[in-house]
Amino acid sequence: MSTVREPMRRAREAVLLASQIGRLASGRVQPGQDKVALHLAVHHVAEQRRREALARGLQLRTNLQAADAEADMALVHNVLHALLDWALWHTRSSIELSLALTPWPVRSRLECRFAFRDLDQFDRPTPRQDLNDLRWQLVQRLGAVLALEIRREEDAGVCVATLDFPVPQLHDLAAQIDFGRAPSDAGLNTQPFAGMHALVVSADPGLQAEVAPMMERMGWTLDAVATVDEAFQHCLEGLPQVVLTDATLRSPDLDQWCTHVLAEAPSLCFIEVLGMDSAALPFGRTPGMQRCQRERLSEDLPLLLRAVLNAESQDLTLRL
Repeated sequence: MSTVREPMRRAREAVLLASQIGRLASGRVQPGQDKVALHLAVHHVAEQRRREALARGLQLRTNLQAADAEADMALVHNVLHALLDWALWHTRSSIELSLALTPWPVRSRLECRFAFRDLDQFDRPTPRQDLNDLRWQLVQRLGAVLALEIRREEDAGVCVATLDFPVPQLHDLAAQIDFGRAPSDAGLNTQPFAGMHALVVSADPGLQAEVAPMMERMGWTLDAVATVDEAFQHCLEGLPQVVLTDATLRSPDLDQWCTHVLAEAPSLCFIEVLGMDSAALPFGRTPGMQRCQRERLSEDLPLLLRAVLNAESQDLTLRL
């Protein structure tokens, strides 16, 4: 009986997970919009699951800064439990939960880190775990209902899942201010960045054509190159204030070049533009590289440059 009981338990669990995912995907769940003390919610859920982790010889570590979120309280607890369900199922190590506020645009960022391979097996060929199972799909579906930005990275047997929660104060501020429609009367500077220089590194003429008009309207001088080698040669003559790179150019050469440039000019802003297929690309390893989705470029890029990169704060490294 014991050999039959475990497969039956797993089958029932899979049916339950599939039912939850289907219900969330149906659109019938309408989340509330409350101010949630996210650090307290994460702490509470971690304490609830700590005994379960200890029973398996695992530690559940937390490093939580005070951070709020605008979300449905019940669904926040659901997504936190689903995240730990998934992590506890796959982990071969302790689980670390960290919570902090990001730079602009400000989000409450929760990171869940664990090793999904044993330390003594890193150099051995082992079957690849399917981290994209029903448990992870439940996390994604709950995140979609809560309008979270969810990412997952795997490298050298270590997995890091990142959940970005919206912050209520910035949501209220954005509803009151329209940075994208500044009136262009004679008394207003409609080119606040006149004389500033940006470099676009992309072999895609379409991306260059998207970026050029929105930045030139604000006074940017824009240059474009197609390769990392051309960018290197271009910057020998002088560094820009902003560099936008195409995610399709990710490579060790790009990482090395960006690192050298940042060593010389730490305040220079690097922004990587992500396309629909960027999830299949290797992870970029440039420290300080900021990222933005191409489909939101027309909304996010002017907002960011108007709100943060102004004549009084040119020493800031920006995050998109």
